[in-house]
Amino acid sequence: MMYSSAVVGLGRIGCGFDDTLKTNLVQTHTGAYLSNSKTNLVALCDVDEKKLEVYGKKFNIQNLYCDFKELLSKQNIDLLSICTHADTHLSLVEEATKHNVKGIYLEKPISNSLSSAKKIIELCKNNGIVLQINHQRRFHPFYHKLKKNISNNAVGRIQLVNIYYGGGVANTGSHVFDLIRFFFGDVKNLRGSFGENLVNVSDPNINGIIYCKNGTKINLQFLDYTQYNVLEFDIFGTNGRIIINLTKSTVKFFIKSTSKSLVYNELIPKPVKKIAQISAISKGLESLITAIETNSKPLCTGSDGFCSLEIILGLIQSAKNNDKLISLPIVSNHTIKSK
Repeated sequence: MMYSSAVVGLGRIGCGFDDTLKTNLVQTHTGAYLSNSKTNLVALCDVDEKKLEVYGKKFNIQNLYCDFKELLSKQNIDLLSICTHADTHLSLVEEATKHNVKGIYLEKPISNSLSSAKKIIELCKNNGIVLQINHQRRFHPFYHKLKKNISNNAVGRIQLVNIYYGGGVANTGSHVFDLIRFFFGDVKNLRGSFGENLVNVSDPNINGIIYCKNGTKINLQFLDYTQYNVLEFDIFGTNGRIIINLTKSTVKFFIKSTSKSLVYNELIPKPVKKIAQISAISKGLESLITAIETNSKPLCTGSDGFCSLEIILGLIQSAKNNDKLISLPIVSNHTIKSK
């Protein structure tokens, strides 16, 4: 089957990253549809007419819309990518449910509040729409292999995890928190404190401590990413250490060894095979199509997106209450502000 597709929101993840990032890998929703043999990208939508003109011409897309409702009324869309600000997600999903859309590829975070996130999940469920959230690392085999190694105690029992990030607790943090759950399971409780708002005051930088239900303790530390980019997991086990670069999807393994010159054991590097670079966003599109065709769950569900948002809002709630310990699930009326 050929799936008629559309992208709403032509910003960086919608189209722009394929213009600016120095890689041959597809980095955008538009690129993913254009490179998939099962999809036909028939329409683009954005409130910015200049973006529509530029990308319509670049990708030879004739159907260009500033009005989302007009797009859905004039085009029969099977797969829809929503790449707009979080506070618009609910209204766009509501409209999509009226037009027989089969699958929605929704940008993270799932929404700007827990109540609207719940409505998005319910709307898709009640209308038979497969909803997938774009936490891209869930789609990359590299992270599935790491999860297996962690679960199989490749570096022993996990003692501590340090995470370094920048770019806001919602924007970058949503990826981090989804990966925490993917590796270590659900979060039990957490603490957060505001860091210096180095770039974007609407999406604060938060330092925190996250405790998973399985006992894993995670330290969250923000850095000024405008100076240089660091997005890393540093995992300490009883028998080794794993350092994961989330930007490049690369890893360093260290294994405990008896030292010949020191009293204590030491960690020595373990050779790692070169990892094949793939387009995670394209793999995500494949996951969405497979879920539709096999009536199964996609690799990153609406519930996964909800849990990531809950951690974001929990950290903000804790920071606003002087580092108060917050237990999950939470009841929160807080919202994420759009940029």
